Amino acid sequence: MHAAVLRYFEAVAEEGSIRRASERLSVSASAINRQILKLEGYFGTPLFERRPNGMRLTDSGRLVLDHFRSTLRDFARLKGEIDERHGIVSGTVTILTLDSLTVHFLPEALSKFIAAHPAVEVRVISGDPSTTTQAIVQGSADLGLTFQSPLRSGISILGEIPCAMHAIMAPDHELAGRTSVTLDACAAWPLIYQENSGSMGAFLGDEMEAFKRAHQPVLTSNTLALMKRLLLRGAGIAFYTRLGFVEEIAAGRLVAVPLDDDRLSRVRLSLIMSSDRSPTVAVRAMAAHLKAALARFAADFEPRAA
Repeated sequence: MHAAVLRYFEAVAEEGSIRRASERLSVSASAINRQILKLEGYFGTPLFERRPNGMRLTDSGRLVLDHFRSTLRDFARLKGEIDERHGIVSGTVTILTLDSLTVHFLPEALSKFIAAHPAVEVRVISGDPSTTTQAIVQGSADLGLTFQSPLRSGISILGEIPCAMHAIMAPDHELAGRTSVTLDACAAWPLIYQENSGSMGAFLGDEMEAFKRAHQPVLTSNTLALMKRLLLRGAGIAFYTRLGFVEEIAAGRLVAVPLDDDRLSRVRLSLIMSSDRSPTVAVRAMAAHLKAALARFAADFEPRAA
């Protein structure tokens, strides 16, 4: 089907590699490469720059990608609307999310959605929140779960919940009994930092970034699972929301002490989508489901768990 060729091209553009696109689509790399070469032959110009570290779109390639994405969205919308006439919600939904939401919130929310709508293919990607808004605007993702940032054109906020930053630590830590704690009070203890902290300034403000530059950590990692296990062993203090530690906090195995900082206490989690594109049936269904799930989550865990 013609749609398959469009998906091959889009996957290579997004992954920057034929090999990674092959793994993502479960299609042989040689088959994808043949289709890319055929497209370049048809248009009479290179659509990708072949570099030692991967594939990068040319200017012509970006024009092709924009057209292909529009075509794929229109095709998915048509298929979804036809299925909806038969009482079926179908299609694909790509969600970009904070890593911490993959621990508790999304497994619970998505398991219910999948049970209700088994014909929908869901793709979840966790990563740097600074790239989420851009991806939604560009059309490489349908929905985003990210920290609140200044509004920009092309984005609609579907729902928000409080998501304050806390100092996460073991329950026997000397600071664990406090009702709040300053960043400076934490400086005397071993610190564990999130790897992508450099991109968090837009969300958390300059004070947190200045603090991290001034105080050397014992460990930096982009893996929440590793950080969580170190915290459980009393290895230090980390600065996070409570989103990724709901079960450990509820069980008393970790403590989240609110940070005494106006900016950090007002961080919010937002569910966003494009305001410029009409969503498919599947995206509308997922958006409504996640919006309701966020509201329930906030009601269950606030103010105890932000």
